[in-house]
Formats: sequence, structure tokens, C-alpha cells
Amino acid sequence: MLAAWLLVWGLAGEAAAQTPAPAVTARLLAASPEAATHFADRLRALGDGAVRVVERDAELTLALGDEAFRMALSAPGHGPVLGVGVTTDRVREQVTAGCRCSAIRAGASLAAQLAVLSELMPAARRIGVMLGPHSAWQAPLVAPPGLILDVIAVDPPQRLGPLLRRQLPDWDALLLPTDPILFGPGTARLVLLTSYRQRVPVFGPDADYVHAGSVASAVPNSDDLVRAVRRWVAQWRATGRWQEPGFAGHYHLVINDHVARAYDLSVTPGIRLERTLENTP
Repeated sequence: MLAAWLLVWGLAGEAAAQTPAPAVTARLLAASPEAATHFADRLRALGDGAVRVVERDAELTLALGDEAFRMALSAPGHGPVLGVGVTTDRVREQVTAGCRCSAIRAGASLAAQLAVLSELMPAARRIGVMLGPHSAWQAPLVAPPGLILDVIAVDPPQRLGPLLRRQLPDWDALLLPTDPILFGPGTARLVLLTSYRQRVPVFGPDADYVHAGSVASAVPNSDDLVRAVRRWVAQWRATGRWQEPGFAGHYHLVINDHVARAYDLSVTPGIRLERTLENTP
């Protein structure tokens, strides 16, 4: 009889262990209904039921982009809020002590972008990195073994042109962080033409820059952001606290084949890089 009870108890315990925890319910805010619908669809497809989007009585809010993040935090009595794809400036403004919030930053980490650069340009040793007050990366930056990072502060943005012309001859490549002021649409032509004339490849900061003439960039797409949301929400559920703001940690490669060939760079990155970008902080 005792053995039978132990068997029943063991089976019940095993069944309980295999029962998935109930989903965390989330309200979704975005710049447009289309953006919200797309993200909710990807969350259902990749989320394993861990996060469920609801209209009312949500446990937390997912806010896609800067404006949605600001709106969520300005609502009276708001609950826990996670910003998704939030720029550095907005993170600094909004993620303050007691805000019950955190954010998945827009853009890619330095480690991810260096992985792309090193795979496509393995002979590069001295890399220029230009930073402004609004950049996603902030000094000091730590170089991995075998690389030298020359970090140049650019402030105000009007110094960008003269600094590029002076510094580019010293570098094997130029690596750009996400920065809507320093490396936005208004400066892309200046950066890309100046570097091309001096035969210094540019890497980063995003897909738009790659399409305009940068060699390549690590880019978090919607699926990468969904995976990051799952990770942030899991920690919140386990501890009752958000982890610190950070990058998605999963990325996809965007490459401009024409520009890469113009610099005689390999345009067939291997499986190693793809795996690295899937698991880079």
C-alpha cells in the first residue's frame, strides 16, 4: 500500500512539474495598430504561451518605441512597464529610481558589431569608434584581444566632418553606434562618402545605414525583440523586479554585398557568426 501511495504521489508531482505556469498578461502599446498587431503575432508565434496580450487587467505593459514608452510611464498609477526598442536618450530620461520599468535598448551592442566586423574583415586591427552624447555606447569601451579601439568624442555634431577627415587614415575600419543625432539621415552621406574616398569601410549602426552604403550591421528584428521580451518578463516574474536596461542580445546580420565587394571583403559569413549574433549580449 505504501509503495502504491508513493507511486501515485510521484506521478502527481511529475504532472505538476510538467504543468506550465500561467501566462503573464500584458497590455501592448505601439506607434500604430499595425505595429502592435505584428508584434503580438510574433509574440504568440515565438512566446511559448509565456506572455499573453490582453486589452484589460494586464499585469504589465509592453511599450514599443520611444513615444509608447513615454506614454505608458506618464499614465497615472501605471503598473510595471517594459520598453521595447527604446533609444538611449529616452532610457536615460525615463528609467529612474522607482519607475517600475526597464527597457530593451534600440540598436546593437558593441560586442555584436565587433563580431560582424571581425568576421568580414579579419585583418582589421585598429578600429575607429565615434561617440556623441546621444550614442548608444558610452566610453570607456573595452576592446577584445587583438583589436585596438580608437574612441573619438564628437561634440558638437558639427565637428564630425573635420574629425572624420583627420582620423580615418589611421583606421582599418570605422564602427558606428546607434545615434539618431550623430549618425542619423542628415549625416549619412557625409560619413559614407568621406570614408569611401579614404577606403575605410564603415560598419553599423543599423539596416538603413547598410542600405545607404555601410558594409554590414547586426540588427535586432522583431523576432529578436520578442525573445528579449521573454527573457525580461521571465526575470520579472521570478524576482518581482526588472533587470537593468540592455540590448536585445539576439541579432540578425544585414549586409550590403555591393559595398563589401568594393572593399574586397567576404560576403559569405559562416555559421559561427550567425550563432554568435544569436547569443551576444
